[in-house]
Formats: sequence, structure tokens, C-alpha cells
Amino acid sequence: MDRFRPFRNGDPPALVELWNGALPDVGAARPLGVHEFDTLVMGRLDFDPQGFIVAERDGHPVGFAHAGFGPAEPDGPSHRPDTELGTVAMLVVEPGPDRADLERELLRRAEEYLRARGAEVLYAGGCYPLNPFYWGLYGGSEFAGILGSHECFRRAVEAAGYVATGQAVLWEADLTIPEVRDPKGPLLRRITRVEVADDAFLDSWWDALALGPFRPTKYRLVSKIDDAPLARAMTWEMLGYRRDGRCRTGLLDLEVEPSQRRKGYGRHLVAEILRHARSQMTEVVEVQTAATNAAAMALYESAGFTRVETATLYRLGQRA
Repeated sequence: MDRFRPFRNGDPPALVELWNGALPDVGAARPLGVHEFDTLVMGRLDFDPQGFIVAERDGHPVGFAHAGFGPAEPDGPSHRPDTELGTVAMLVVEPGPDRADLERELLRRAEEYLRARGAEVLYAGGCYPLNPFYWGLYGGSEFAGILGSHECFRRAVEAAGYVATGQAVLWEADLTIPEVRDPKGPLLRRITRVEVADDAFLDSWWDALALGPFRPTKYRLVSKIDDAPLARAMTWEMLGYRRDGRCRTGLLDLEVEPSQRRKGYGRHLVAEILRHARSQMTEVVEVQTAATNAAAMALYESAGFTRVETATLYRLGQRA
């Protein structure tokens, strides 16, 4: 018979064993170490043991669900959580037959925790800023939903009436093969320059919680003529992603100034970031973008990225 309880300090070794045996091969840090899990999940300032539900069978953990909240003001002075919006950030169950009941009960208890703290709208997965945990451990360059190959999590939320509200596509660029030539590159290098800030200060306290341990690097593409900003992006060292022994870097927050779009600056900045990553001995760069963002999808494909996975954000339908 299964028993359910909140997280205990002695749980991480058994939880990591579950993680390494149940998570998909693409998009998750595997093999995951106990120290990494403890530091990046339980070590966060907003971790609540009551929101981490562990399922035991014969005294041994066989699954867990983790629920939490985003910030009320991700960029503001307040560090309060927004308890009106809650998410079931993770659900992991030991592989095997007849696990549907266990999945449903873990999900139900996670929902119960969120509602008891005031949540009126429930999600499953995560999308900025409702992405409280698992940056650096799950989902590629940022935590943005449930991986398509994470079957038990998808199965549980879909059976419970959650509906997909958005999908992100995960891309990888293999830097061990020759770079894809940018036809506009030589011209743009004459009129622009790239400014690189290593171990950069993060403006948002919410971003600092998630990415502070990963040595973020900020990039700015500016005009050589008047120093006007043209585009920006950020990368971070994906230290936990070593499933194939290759060093990975995550790319996120690529943005071109609205008045400078459709001039090749975004594609050029990505090419320069890949070039810099090669110089730092990075072997793979990961990025993700909304499946509806056709321009970004075309940009990454033209830069030599390959689609590897999808991640879906779910929202619970209206209760009767």
C-alpha cells in the first residue's frame, strides 16, 4: 500500500535514484548527483517541504510530485510568491506497470497543496515567470513545460483534465561540426561589435535564484557608428546536462531591438555566440522557442540548430 508524506532531509539519495531511472534521455540532467539535486531544488530560498510530496511503498520512495508558485513581482522589490497561480512543476514515478493510480494520487495531492495556499488557477509544467524549480535540471535552456517524452507526467495531467496552453520547441547546435556560414556575417562584422559580460549580474531576483549558480554571460550587439543597441541575449553553463559527456551551454532571452528587426542582427548575434561558445570548449548549445514563433524557428534552423524535443505547458480546465 502506498503512503504519502512531505519531503524529509534524508530523501535526496532515493529521489535522485528515482530521477535517474525515470526521466527521459533528452532534456533532463542525467545522471543527476545528490548534491546537484539538493542544491538546485531543496536549496532554493522558496522551497517548501510541504509542497514536495513523496510516495512510499514498503518504506522506499516510488514517486514524488513537486508544486510551487511564481513571483508576484519577478523584476520588482517584492520577493513574495504569487499564490493565486500555482503549478505542479514535477512528477516522477518509478517505471513499472500499474502506475496510473499512483500518478493520479500524487497529482491530486500536489493540487491540494496549491489550493490550500490560495491557488485559483493551476498549471502543470512551467513558463516564465511561473517556473519555480528545475532550471538547470529539466527542459533544456529554460524550464518551459512537460517534455514530450516524459510520459507519466503527461499522462497524469491529461487524465486529470489539464489542457495544453502552449508548446516550446527545444533545439541543439552541435559545435563539433563546421559552423553554418552566415551570408551577411562579413558585412555585419564591419558595422557592429559584440560586447560580452561574463559572470554577469542579473537584473531580476527571480532570474538570480534560477541562474545565479550557472555563471550567466550577457551579450550585446551594438553599432560601431553610434553604440546604439541592436540585439541582446544571455547564456549559462548547463553543468548538470552530461548525459552524453558533452559540455553544454544554454541560450536564452534573444531579443532584437524592434526598430532593427529583419536586418539579420539576431542571426548574426547567434552566430557570434556560437563562435564564442566554441572558444570556451562548449560542444553543444541548447535553446528553445515557442512553437508559434515562426521567425525564431527559422532563425535557429538557419544557424545550424536541430529540433530535439518539445515541452508543453498545461492548464487545468474549469471545475464544474
